[in-house]
Amino acid sequence: MVATPGAIREASPCSPGGPQGSWCGGSGGRRTLGESVFLLDFGVVSIVLLALWVYCIFDVIATDDSLVRNLPKGMWLLIVIFLPDIGSLAWLLLGRPMYAGWRPGDTTPRPPRRVIGPEDRDDFPSGRNRPLPPPPRPLESRENELAAWEEQLRRREEELKRREQGETGEPPAES
Repeated sequence: MVATPGAIREASPCSPGGPQGSWCGGSGGRRTLGESVFLLDFGVVSIVLLALWVYCIFDVIATDDSLVRNLPKGMWLLIVIFLPDIGSLAWLLLGRPMYAGWRPGDTTPRPPRRVIGPEDRDDFPSGRNRPLPPPPRPLESRENELAAWEEQLRRREEELKRREQGETGEPPAES
């Protein structure tokens, strides 16, 4: 007995004219929303969530007690184990040490991102068009200016004393 392709198709229980059972796909060969969700339920998403859960469990165990934030280390371990998805995200956002590396239990801090202003960048214009500030004066000229200012102040004080004594009618006292 030789089977032809048409005969096999007619004898198949999943053919369009045959009975439609759950093991045949139920839709007569068309893809349904349930089949594409099946890939997400038991495929990529579940593997990623399982890997995240295992990573967070190892990370909680390997992290030093003094670096754990917001809750004790044992409490974080229970949260991550009994609430896998939410607990893993909560550990990463709220419990993990600040600026820790990405290896489980890594305590070497990553440098925080530094905000760089436009004037600190390499491509910022150098400002060659702006006038340069005057060069500092020599120390001798500053001392001379200070001595002249003190002399001028002393003369003004003496003149003020003479005026005050002149208004009262007393002769100025000579030293």
